[in-house]
Amino acid sequence: MHIKIDEDIFNPVYIPYLNNDTRIQIYYGGASGGKSVFVFQRCVIDILKGGRNYLIIRNTANTLRASAFNEIKKVIAKFQVQNIFKINKSEMTITCRNGYQIYFRGLDDIEKLKSIIPEKGVITDVVVEEATETKEEDFRQLKIRTRGLTGGIKKRITLLFNPIMRNHWIFKEFFTNWIEGENEYHDKGLTILKTTHKDNTFLEQEDRDELENEKDPYYYAVYTKGNWGVLGDLVFTNWKVEDLSKIKKQFGTFYHGLDFGYSNDP
Repeated sequence: MHIKIDEDIFNPVYIPYLNNDTRIQIYYGGASGGKSVFVFQRCVIDILKGGRNYLIIRNTANTLRASAFNEIKKVIAKFQVQNIFKINKSEMTITCRNGYQIYFRGLDDIEKLKSIIPEKGVITDVVVEEATETKEEDFRQLKIRTRGLTGGIKKRITLLFNPIMRNHWIFKEFFTNWIEGENEYHDKGLTILKTTHKDNTFLEQEDRDELENEKDPYYYAVYTKGNWGVLGDLVFTNWKVEDLSKIKKQFGTFYHGLDFGYSNDP
């Protein structure tokens, strides 16, 4: 079957990345930049071509149905190829007539990801939506899960996110060679593309105005300009989030604090 897809449906900034096979790919920046839509468009095209199976991930599975799962269905409809895809809503699995598949799973129980076996081939692509929600250890596990033979097709892990905090592990892991003011970075194993709403040619003017008129400096920096966030004068900077439920019985007393985030406390 020959399917023609007009390149006018893509935001021009992303077209050079349609066939990018770099191992780690990061598409990040401001809100409404079109990064998720592009990656999901590329996903459907790859499945139609054959040879690739996708695993689309978010920190919790129940958030995927209203985000990535629906967006992929929209892409399939826009490409007018509904008749060659089987969509299993309960399992959140999409299968093309050629046998290649898209799986949607959460990181709630990363051990369950081991049991995913595509009907044809292996998982070649992992897409992590809202990647800043994930823990560094989960990412390490995903890298391990995507090793192995693919018959010549390069495996890829793609991260999508808004740059919420400069002290995030993603910044420390991948942005050591990033030059502020640049929009792209490439090396042998890493591709980074930064976009904002200005790169999205399909965005309504009303949405652009809302982003440009944002009054909060932090939100303007992160969601309008697509820059890594810095929250004022932080009291504690050397911290991380962990699940301590297994050791909580060792503690005799619990204290809870609340910081409203004023840099100049009234």
